[in-house]
Amino acid sequence: MNSNSARNRWSRTILFALIVGFALTAGMWYLGNREVRAQQPRQTQLPSPGDLSRAFINVAKQIKAAVVNVDVVEKAKTSRGRRFEVVPPEMPGFPFGSVPRRREGTGSGVIISPDGYILTNNHVAGDADEIKVKLADGRELKATRVGVDSETDLAVIKVEAHDLPFARLGDSDKLEQGEWVIAIGSPFGLQQTMTAGIVSATGRDLRTGQYDNYIQTDASINPGNSGGPLVNMEGEVVGINALIYSQTGSNSGIGFSIPSNLASKVYSQLVKNGKVTRGYLGVSLKPVTPSLANAVGFAGTEGAVVDDLAGDAAPAAKAGLRSGDVIVEFDGKPVKSAKQLTEIVADTPVGKVTQLKYVRDGRAQTATISLAERPMQGSAPVPQPEGEDDPGIGKLGIRASTVNPEVARELKLKTPNGAVIESVQPDSPAADAGLRRGDVIHRINREQITNSAQFSRALAAVRGDKEIVLQIERDGKLAFVTVTPD
Repeated sequence: MNSNSARNRWSRTILFALIVGFALTAGMWYLGNREVRAQQPRQTQLPSPGDLSRAFINVAKQIKAAVVNVDVVEKAKTSRGRRFEVVPPEMPGFPFGSVPRRREGTGSGVIISPDGYILTNNHVAGDADEIKVKLADGRELKATRVGVDSETDLAVIKVEAHDLPFARLGDSDKLEQGEWVIAIGSPFGLQQTMTAGIVSATGRDLRTGQYDNYIQTDASINPGNSGGPLVNMEGEVVGINALIYSQTGSNSGIGFSIPSNLASKVYSQLVKNGKVTRGYLGVSLKPVTPSLANAVGFAGTEGAVVDDLAGDAAPAAKAGLRSGDVIVEFDGKPVKSAKQLTEIVADTPVGKVTQLKYVRDGRAQTATISLAERPMQGSAPVPQPEGEDDPGIGKLGIRASTVNPEVARELKLKTPNGAVIESVQPDSPAADAGLRRGDVIHRINREQITNSAQFSRALAAVRGDKEIVLQIERDGKLAFVTVTPD
């Protein structure tokens, strides 16, 4: 009996120990799992189709009342500002070969203030003789042009009204690739049309101007959308729709908008002064490439190479800069690229005296510079000189002769010597690099060129280089050109 009781007590003890052990193990497993789950990022619950639809509806309600249709009339004249939308060559009501007395077009705009200031494109309103705005509530009002900026393709117009619904400008620098955006405007005259898509890319440089920094979107943008807003899901204007890439002239899923941060700067100046003023160094710039850096004796990879100076009166020239210098810092800000420097200088107040750091022949130097106001740029035709000397085609596919006093006067050369290009072989390295008859070569890599014989010797001495950097003068301007020999 005692033996059985002992065995029973022992069995109960073992069973209790097993139960306690299992409970402790299970508890530790649960706590450990909970800790792991807590450390893992939670999955964001995706909105339902109904929630997503409601979000778009809410944005439309916020912004639609501030979007307007802009109708313009131009008297028959040569268009100066329509870079992206063009009037059709065959207009209804005019027989073939006749010239219309006036041209009509349509675009979009967005009200930015309750007293009637409207932001749109320069190519919509810049050349208009008459501007009529149709509001979302159906009212039609005459508008006046406050100011335009062809450099960024922006314009401000105004209607005489008060207490208008207006849109808020958002921060375009916060836009991310993949973010939902909405375009609202009057494509093909269909007012208050809303399309949606995503931000396909930011910072697009389309080489349409010095201040290109477009937002790319696949939201449908068509003729008539120009000047209308690109809106984020907070109902903020993050861009002004400007142009499309298309083989047909209609939407192909690649549209471009001017960032709101740039539009805000331009808008403020146009409303205040009727024009935009920008800081001006008086230089043309090139990006730093390995071959160009080697040619000017620069060891870095970032900066902006001075191609040429605008003249002796230019701020950069007065400060002692010259072609071949590499600007590495401006107004205390490191210079990463030529484009970035252009933007920094443009945003610097005219007349400001500041410091500029540059590298010349491998040595760092500092200059004090007083910014001028950037003038409008122009171009001149290329004179076609004739020469007698002929050093031969050489490895680049060009013939050149020595610059004589007559050629120097005809071409109005800054440096009255060098080798002038007489001919360029088709499909040659020089042709591929854009060289042409009348260009004057002043330098090959780091060697100065004063005549055709020196040009031939310097070219013959270049062996095994994958790229050759020439400094040329064209239309009174210096430029570095990189040529890749066969």
